[in-house]
Amino acid sequence: MIKIDEITYEMIADVLNKKDYKMLREYFEEYNIVDLAEVINEAPIDWIVVMMKVLKKKSSADLFTYLDADVQEKLIQTLTSPQIRELLDNLMDDDMVDFIEEMPSNVAKIVLSAASAQTRQDINFLLSFKENTAGSILTTEYVELNETDTVMDAIDKIKAQGKVAETINHCYVVSSKRRLIGEIALKEILFEDSDAKIADLIDEDVVYVKTDDDQEEVARIIQKYDITVVPVVNDDHCLVGIITVDDILDVMEEEVTEDIHKMNAVAPIEGSYMESSVLEIVKSRLPWLLILMISATFTGGIIAGFEDALAVSPILTSFIPMLMGSGGNAGSQASTMVIRGISVDGLGMKDFFKVFFKELQVACFCGAVLLIVNTLRILIFTQARLQVALIVSITLFFTIIVSKIVGGLLPLLTLLIKQDPAAVASPVITTISDALTLVIYFNLAITLLH
Repeated sequence: MIKIDEITYEMIADVLNKKDYKMLREYFEEYNIVDLAEVINEAPIDWIVVMMKVLKKKSSADLFTYLDADVQEKLIQTLTSPQIRELLDNLMDDDMVDFIEEMPSNVAKIVLSAASAQTRQDINFLLSFKENTAGSILTTEYVELNETDTVMDAIDKIKAQGKVAETINHCYVVSSKRRLIGEIALKEILFEDSDAKIADLIDEDVVYVKTDDDQEEVARIIQKYDITVVPVVNDDHCLVGIITVDDILDVMEEEVTEDIHKMNAVAPIEGSYMESSVLEIVKSRLPWLLILMISATFTGGIIAGFEDALAVSPILTSFIPMLMGSGGNAGSQASTMVIRGISVDGLGMKDFFKVFFKELQVACFCGAVLLIVNTLRILIFTQARLQVALIVSITLFFTIIVSKIVGGLLPLLTLLIKQDPAAVASPVITTISDALTLVIYFNLAITLLH
């Protein structure tokens, strides 16, 4: 038995150089296809073309699915039309559409022109749904049963449809008008009498989503009900496809990556960091850098407005970075928790006051601890007077309160204007808390130091 950790590029190269295609097929039987694809991504394109020809059709399609996008693009431009058609016929519908959506328009045209009429129809159907909806990630390859079927009929249909289905563990039952009426697990079918009616065995309380539901909502439903597959229906409640958990994992990764980008003032980009060009990365970062640079004008204007106060007590200047940094950090903490609550727990404007009071309590506790520690820190490690230490620490206390409330409530407020809460996270919150911190700081200093 070949061990999974022994596969290397040299082994692949050796069998191809020797034209030992029998051994190559054995590799694909023994090794995980994902690990093989990682190795084969490094191979010259002509070697990969040879592999696509000599491997079993299913193995070729599986390998293609896991190759890097740039390798897939080169491969399509190298293969003949009949080879592309054969490849498409063995790809899962959702994998095929994902691949086409990632390709440049010229490559997509090559694929569509080579596809059979039925495949083009399937592709156009799946591409007709809006991006980031349930319809855009569904697959039409599933097991469908009729309410009038017997168990024997169901077994025959599973054998016929299961060869290309994404999963056979869950079978969906439809009426004569193809409306979804229930589901039944394969194991329940296998242990029933052959003449039993499927309609008497199904679970009618089936969890489903609609084609125009957001893909994040689909992920929440799969997580909430702890299921591995969910059926998708249209506005007439007709079954049009299914979504499996492996597709949802990809969606969740994309959504988390997008939120991380937005929360750190980076516009989302397609592909990984290494795959993205310098120009793409610059385009994703530069707009927010310009916006934040301009927004810093407000904080600069506030400081300039209190130059006289700073001239009287220059030591106040040294504490500005600490106060602004603490406010920004406090706001980011609150926004991160609330944004996750929106995504996972379904927080909304109905929870506005709950979030307000919770963040207020958290902020008061954190602010009080920081006030005490910061006062002692200033008195022990600096030459500042007690009065200055109290001004800085009291400012810090109110800064924490204001920043956490702003950080907690701003993501909820963005829901009113139907914007992504992650887009207003750290950068925007930091700018707001910086300005408020300086206003509190200088007014408090003027009041107490006259």
